[in-house]
Amino acid sequence: MSAGAWTALAAWLAVVVGVAALVYAWRQYQRAREQTAELMQPNVAMFMEPSASDWHLVELVVKNFGRTPAYGIRFEFANPPTVGKYESAYQDRFVDITPLNLPAEIPYLAPSQEWRIVWDSALDRQELGDGIASRFDGAVTYYDQPRNGGKGRQSRTQFQSTAVLDWATLHPVDRLELLTTHDLARQEKQKPELLRNLLTYYHYAASESREEVLRVEINRVRAAADALRERYRAEYHHAPAPVNDNYAPAPANDNYAPAPANDNYAPAPANDDVAFDEANTTIINGRHRRDLG
Repeated sequence: MSAGAWTALAAWLAVVVGVAALVYAWRQYQRAREQTAELMQPNVAMFMEPSASDWHLVELVVKNFGRTPAYGIRFEFANPPTVGKYESAYQDRFVDITPLNLPAEIPYLAPSQEWRIVWDSALDRQELGDGIASRFDGAVTYYDQPRNGGKGRQSRTQFQSTAVLDWATLHPVDRLELLTTHDLARQEKQKPELLRNLLTYYHYAASESREEVLRVEINRVRAAADALRERYRAEYHHAPAPVNDNYAPAPANDNYAPAPANDNYAPAPANDDVAFDEANTTIINGRHRRDLG
């Protein structure tokens, strides 16, 4: 080949390499532009999450994880999420199943903004068992621009993200229940009330002078204490309470008559602010007196 042919071939090779470089640069530019647009678009997801205030309550959350706002968020479900109408339960503890009250549209979600609603209680849903569905397949549709309100506005793009809401994926509902300070205060408030009722019962029972009547009351209190102790033992040890074959109820006393009413006696008014202290309370003739000194 002549020198001119080699020069022409080199020129054509330079042109081909230049075109290939331009195509490669254009594709890299388009890819970077698409990635930037994808990062800057809204990204709305729907999921389930236990409530921060109460662990057995489950909330339905819709959150925008993108860097730009989302507009016109709508829900699409083949079978909408359901919940039990516990406020209208029947006497046999059956409840009606109704769709969850979801809004028709969420107009706007800013970046990192979320919308949530309490869905249901995991404890109540476990009691319903197979009577209520546990898996719901759906999708969330949203736009990157508000609804076109005039000319010259950019056409908005619609996006869609799928969601699978499954109660079986949550943690088991069997957990250790921790008592808060409010629960402990309520329990401590009930103890004086129990003691007050016991003292009232003791006053009426001690006013009886017949031995057979007192024996009936003693057997009744003993049987109630034994039944309560066995029930606690069965609950805490998860074992059935043993049967006491030696226990027999007190025989019926046909001659028993209730003590006559004492019209002059009036029980002291209940005072929830007074805390009974066993060390400062004495029993005198069936009545209790508190030593305030």
